[in-house]
Amino acid sequence: MRFLKEIILFVLFLLFISVRGNAQMERQRANVTEPVETFWTPTLISQTTTETLQARNLNSTIMHSFGIATTNAIQNFFGLDNIQNVRLGLDYGITDQWAVGIGRSSRFNVVDIRTKYAIMQQTTDNSKPLSVALKGDLGIITQENRQPFKDDVSILLSAIVSKKFNQTLSLQLSPMYGYYSSVGAGQENHLFSLGVGSRITLSERYSLIAEYYPVIGKRNSDTNNAFSLGLNIQTGGHVFQLFFASTRWHLEQYVIANNREQFWAGDFRFGFNVNRIFGL
Repeated sequence: MRFLKEIILFVLFLLFISVRGNAQMERQRANVTEPVETFWTPTLISQTTTETLQARNLNSTIMHSFGIATTNAIQNFFGLDNIQNVRLGLDYGITDQWAVGIGRSSRFNVVDIRTKYAIMQQTTDNSKPLSVALKGDLGIITQENRQPFKDDVSILLSAIVSKKFNQTLSLQLSPMYGYYSSVGAGQENHLFSLGVGSRITLSERYSLIAEYYPVIGKRNSDTNNAFSLGLNIQTGGHVFQLFFASTRWHLEQYVIANNREQFWAGDFRFGFNVNRIFGL
């Protein structure tokens, strides 16, 4: 299957890059057991990670995507003149394992309500070798479209499994299911994907990030697997994420349902995310 071959090649490429990091991996003391920070943010680019907020911490996010960079590049200033989608979001840690959030995307005025629960978090002594979390998201189109409320609903359910292999490489897999209450001709109410995410640490302040959304089984017509590649910049209080992506969406259920472009064919757009955590 094409998507399986693409995932295998993607993972092998990341493992090859991490060989040097394996040789320089810091040794952990056997008597110290601490949670491992697999990723720097609760969201990779658009994929949710296993990272959780501590209790009474608030994470504010600004997510911004522009037009296709290669379409009338000079006239449209590499897509920056064409704002495609902006999402403003807040997530709050109720406990160290459970967080809830709300956000609004400018495209279709989608309001999303989400929750994430960490079942297990990887530890430095490897007594827990993986991090596992469950995520649910309810999306509601609030733009006036003359259709009943029940037809404006979408749902995303996912299980997220991640592992930090060494000081350089972190990987995650996210089996996900998207449901759409109302669809048009050539579209599906039920969609499945196996999200793949990665982080390659370059230094204490910089890391490369990538994510891939292969759709499994039936898909919407003219929909391609979404891919994004970005850079994390850690500034202490903020994490800035600069990226190129084929999708304009910041919600996973819409990424797997509405990605028309192909990244490797040059159909990519610039975007950025800003993450700021406040202790309350």
